[in-house]
Amino acid sequence: MDDDRGRRQVLAQGFGEYGFEVIAASPGIAAMMQFRAEDGNFAALLIDHGNPNAHGWQFIKQVRALGYQGRVLVMAECMSASECRAYQHCAVSGFLSKPFEISMVATMLLKTD
Repeated sequence: MDDDRGRRQVLAQGFGEYGFEVIAASPGIAAMMQFRAEDGNFAALLIDHGNPNAHGWQFIKQVRALGYQGRVLVMAECMSASECRAYQHCAVSGFLSKPFEISMVATMLLKTD
């Protein structure tokens, strides 16, 4: 879930090159509809903290309430201490500082599978 369509395409292509099946979704309601359409069957979710229409922590709380147990990575350009605290009860697997290398994240995900 990223608020920039071009960035979603780059991420999907980049992770696809590492063998990941990627489903890119717009933020907010569209992402939740996609999550439900796939019955929450994802090994990991990559969430953008900075979405103007939906805060990442809200989406994570929703999917956790639906029973999602997989990994969740939050990407952000910059986060304040109070923004970080919003995630403390969301069982986040990690935070990524934008921009980041897809190869680094892909390697991390492959090692923990």
